[in-house]
Amino acid sequence: TTARHQHRTNSLVMSRIAPAVEDEGTKLPKLTKLRVKDFPLPIHSHGKAKVRVMKVVRTEATHFCYEYSVDTTLFSPTYERVFTKDDNSELVATDTQKNTVYVIAKRTKADSPEQFAIDLVKHFISEYEILTGAQAVVRQVIWERAVVDGNEHDHGWIKKGPETNVAIAKLDREGGLSVTSKLSALTIFKSTQSGFADYLQDKYTLLPPCDERCLSTEMDATWTYSCDVGGGEYDFAGLRKTVVANLVKGIFGPSKGGVFSVSLQATIYDAGCLVLTESEDVKDIKIETPNKHYLPFRQLANLGETFEDDIFIPTDEPSGTIQCVVTRE
Repeated sequence: TTARHQHRTNSLVMSRIAPAVEDEGTKLPKLTKLRVKDFPLPIHSHGKAKVRVMKVVRTEATHFCYEYSVDTTLFSPTYERVFTKDDNSELVATDTQKNTVYVIAKRTKADSPEQFAIDLVKHFISEYEILTGAQAVVRQVIWERAVVDGNEHDHGWIKKGPETNVAIAKLDREGGLSVTSKLSALTIFKSTQSGFADYLQDKYTLLPPCDERCLSTEMDATWTYSCDVGGGEYDFAGLRKTVVANLVKGIFGPSKGGVFSVSLQATIYDAGCLVLTESEDVKDIKIETPNKHYLPFRQLANLGETFEDDIFIPTDEPSGTIQCVVTRE
C-alpha cells in the first residue's frame, strides 16, 4: 500500500512539473471567447497603477528625496483589436509601463509630480508611434526635513500626511499637453471665528443657528494653468507653495484675530479668489471641502461639569460636501 501511494504521489508531482506532450495532429484550438455577437467598443485604454518609486538626490552638502505613486494610461484606437480580435501585436504591456516609470525617474530630475508626469507622457508618445495619447497621474508622498537642535537635517526626513501633492499630465499626439495640479487631503481646523446662521428653516430643520463653532475640513484643491508649462523649466513647486499659502490665508485670516467664516461656502470662495489674484498662472481652481464636525459635548451638564466651548466629539459621518470652481473666465 505504501509503495502504491508513493508511486501515485510521484506521478502527481511529475505531472505538475512536466507539461503533457500532445499530438500536434490532434491538438484542438483554445477556446478564447464565449460571445456570439460583437458590439461597439467606443472607449478603451490600458495602464499600470500604483507604481511606487523613491528618488534620492545626493549632493555633498545635503540630500533630497522624492517619493511617488504613479498611474499610467495609454490610448490608441488600434488597440481595439486587443479587446475584440485577440490581437496583442504592438501592445505596450503594463509591465513595460511600470519599468518605464523607474527609467524616467533615473533619466530626469523628477523633482515635482508635475514635471515627472510631463516627462513620462512625453516619453511614451515619442517612443511608441502607435499611441495617440498618454496620461500619467503622479501622487507625491510628502517628506519634510527633520529638525535637530533647531537646524534642518541634511539627510533625515519625517513623513507628512495625510496631505499629498498630485499632478495629472495628458499628452495627445494631435491635441497637445494639458497639466492639472492637485492638493489632496489638506486637513484644517479653526477653533473659533466661525458661525452658521440665517439659512432656511422649516419643519425638517433641527440644526440651531450659531455664531461660534469649530470649523474643520479635509480639503482637496485642483488647479489648471493659463500658460505653457511643458518646457521643462517651470517652477511647479514654487507655484504650489503660493497656492497653498493663499488657501491657508483665506481660511484662517491674519495670524492675530483671523477672519470670520459666515459659511464654509463663503470661506472657500474667498480663498479661491486670493489664489487667482496672487497666482497669474492659475487659470481656475476647484475647491472641495467635506465637513469634519466637532460636536459640542453639552452632556457635561449631566455629569456635573459646565460646557465652555471646550469639549467636543469629532466625527465626519455624515458630512456636508461643499465645492466650488473659481475661474478667470
